[in-house]
Parts: sequence; C-alpha cells; structure tokens
Amino acid sequence: MGDYYFRTMTEHERYLFDLQGFLLIEDMLGADDLEDLNRGLDEYNLWEKFEEKDPFFEFWENRENQISAGPLHLFAKPFRRLMGHPRIVPYLVGLLGNQFRYDHGHAMLMKKGGASLSLHGGAMPWKPGLQYGVADNQIHCELLVVAYTLCDVNEGDGGLCLVPGSHKSNFPCPESFASLERAGSWLRRLPQKAGSAVIFTEALTHGTWPWTAAQERRVLFYRYTPGYMAFLGRYGEDRRERAGGGYSRLPPESEDEWSSEEQRILEAPYLFNRAETILEK
Repeated sequence: MGDYYFRTMTEHERYLFDLQGFLLIEDMLGADDLEDLNRGLDEYNLWEKFEEKDPFFEFWENRENQISAGPLHLFAKPFRRLMGHPRIVPYLVGLLGNQFRYDHGHAMLMKKGGASLSLHGGAMPWKPGLQYGVADNQIHCELLVVAYTLCDVNEGDGGLCLVPGSHKSNFPCPESFASLERAGSWLRRLPQKAGSAVIFTEALTHGTWPWTAAQERRVLFYRYTPGYMAFLGRYGEDRRERAGGGYSRLPPESEDEWSSEEQRILEAPYLFNRAETILEK
C-alpha cells in the first residue's frame, strides 16, 4: 500500500482536474472496506442517535430524509483510516501540497424523498478559503473535498451534482440555476459505483439533486486544506463555540493509538517551519 506514496497525479488527471474542477476515481475502496464502513454506519444508527441527541456526534444540515453527522476522524478505525488512505494521498499532495491537513468531515445519509441542496461554491463571488489557482505549474486549492460513495449511484438516482469548470468562472451562478429551478447540459449528475471517490475543490459550484433511489444514499465527506489554513476553527460544525478551538484533533488520552502520520494529518494550521505531512518511505 505504501507504494502509492511514490506515485503522483498523472498529466491526464492534472489536466482533467484543472479543466473540470473534479475527478472521479473508481474502485478507490475495496469490498472489505465497504463492508466495514457500511457495517459501522449500521451500528452507529445515526437516525436514532440524532433523535436521542447523542453528544458524541455533531449533527448539521439535517432535514427530512437527510442527515449529516461527524466528526469522521473520531469514528471507528475504518473511517479514521480513510483520512490518509494510501490511494488518496497522491491527490492530496498534488492539489494541496505536502503540508496538507485534514480539516473536518461528515457522513451524509439520504432516504428516498430526500430534498435537493441548492448549488453553492464557484469562483464568483470571491470567497476566502474556497479559492483555486495554478502557479509555477502547480495546482493550488484551499478547501478540497474527497467524497467516498458507499452505495451505487445510478443514472437518475440523484445525489451529487456539479457544474464542471465553474471553479474558474468569472460570473456568479444565476439564481434560477443555483436553486435547481432550471437544469441543463451545464449541470452534471454523476453516476458512481460503490467504492468510488469524487475529489473536488469547494470552489466548484456543486449541490445535491433530490434522492429518488430505494436504497439509502451513503457518502463520506473528508475535507482538507493546505497546512497554513483552517476552514473550521474556533467554531465546530454545529456552530457552537468550543473551548480551546474547534480544529479536528485527536483526544490526548488516545495519542498512542494514532500513527505519527495520522497525527501530522491532524496537526493544527500554521506555516513557518511546518513539517511535510507524508514522509518518504
């Protein structure tokens, strides 16, 4: 597995990410990974935990037939391992640089009838923390998303939708487009097989199409930033102020259970003399 650390994004991947603002990587997760992750979600029973207001979970963006819950980095080991999954690391290094850090993440579940989420993101209007650019032949993202799909998403099922190229748009998304009142060839709905990963910059205009499939939609969103910045800081995903700051960190009493690499991925943001996240092996 460590061999993946020696590969870099190919010229085709780099071209397509710069062109589209996203990449679809198939077979990112194997059958064993999918079994462990889906079993973990079954055991967590997030719908019930939300009703019980379980304090371990951070719930947000919850609506009828849709629930989002974190913090993924404190879920069971199969979820934690995805933070620095060997196959995803080359993309994180290629798009954020080798001082990248994990910022925050959540699981999203949707039942049939789950409503749409309007389009958001995009290069315009300018928003700090969501920028995309290229300099010195290097892609530079700020907030970057890796979305692991744990169920098949077939044509017409709904789920993630994207406006390819909008991360470089010079004009804001029209309201009738953003609300999904109007849809056309500019909007791409993305069929995916279970185990696929979609990597996209939050500068890309994206949203959620209503979920129509009988099976539950299950997707894990892991968000990363360059090492010098945080998207979530003093406030957590539930908007409540947290003593000592809201960065995603590991519990001090469990440090021995976390690898040195995982600890570097979770390091708080700073710039001067920051170590590389992934060391040569």
